[in-house]
Amino acid sequence: MGLTKLGWNAAREAQFAPHLAMGLIPARVAVEDKHFYRIWTAEAELTAQITGKIMHEARGDHSKLPKVGDWVAIKLVPNEEKAAIQAVLPRSTQITRKTSGRNTAAQILATNIETVFLVTAADPTFNAARLERMLVMGRDSGARPVVLLNKIDLCDDLDAMLAEATQAAGDALVLAVCALTGRGVKKLAALIQPGHTVAFIGTSGVGKSSLINQLYGEELMPTIEVRTQDSKGRHTTSWREMIFLPKGGVVIDTPGMREFHLWGASEGAKETFPEIEALAASCHFRDCTHTKEKNCAVLSALAAGTLPRERHESFVKLQLEISYLRESEKQAGWQHRRKSDRVAHRVFNKRGKAPNA
Repeated sequence: MGLTKLGWNAAREAQFAPHLAMGLIPARVAVEDKHFYRIWTAEAELTAQITGKIMHEARGDHSKLPKVGDWVAIKLVPNEEKAAIQAVLPRSTQITRKTSGRNTAAQILATNIETVFLVTAADPTFNAARLERMLVMGRDSGARPVVLLNKIDLCDDLDAMLAEATQAAGDALVLAVCALTGRGVKKLAALIQPGHTVAFIGTSGVGKSSLINQLYGEELMPTIEVRTQDSKGRHTTSWREMIFLPKGGVVIDTPGMREFHLWGASEGAKETFPEIEALAASCHFRDCTHTKEKNCAVLSALAAGTLPRERHESFVKLQLEISYLRESEKQAGWQHRRKSDRVAHRVFNKRGKAPNA
């Protein structure tokens, strides 16, 4: 398989030049399983592990470890279908979320993608607020977000649901599809260019794997019927995996996510609520929170009925979450510095000299 089919281009060629001079080979990470990887070179599929140097440099920051979609520099293991990953090339884009639970850390879902497909189902589980959060995540990745409204065969009023999805999507494309019947799949396939990488993001049971099977042309990804009583599905994808389509293009499938914990979400939030950002320019206070201030253009539009209350509530909730996340990051950074200072102090006492002396 040629490197261009995997997404290799002139920019990555230039990035790889120093590694090429050291005799290393370019490869792309297709599957990540803890610290073991399946990678693709121009000629073969190999098993790979990271070096101790990469492991050491990634202590405290797992985002430095190879992720699905990453381009890496490898050294082949003689006479074996194995390799050692020596370095990770800079990422052009990355889909990131906050890890679940109380920990304040980033979890990278996929890297170096051109388009992120945000899949939601056109059934009773459709939730505009959740779609807005998915759009923030998609826009912050740096890739082009596209909304896929799947399972349209289960929708009684498709026009109304499309209108609701379109309002949430803003300027992002919304495409109605059906993995079961194949409706809209040709339009979906046309959005995937040879040599480009796309990722599918969504909750469990929305039909991501079924759509990928339609694109591939055969049953490639395992699928499980959702429960009829609540329309929920199980996680049929247990890890992020890279798939190469017969007509060109690379697809990254991700596990279904129960929650979309945002990470960063600065520009993505503004782009997801463009009507509120436009109104905010007329607010009396620059730091207006659009919740209680006088002469707030956003609240005036809300009172006049020109701004939907659901959009305002989603916006305010999102801003509160972003503020909480940033404060948590500051606290985490402060605690990390205190820990480093304690370690340095112990080293000083043990050696009787400064740690760097």
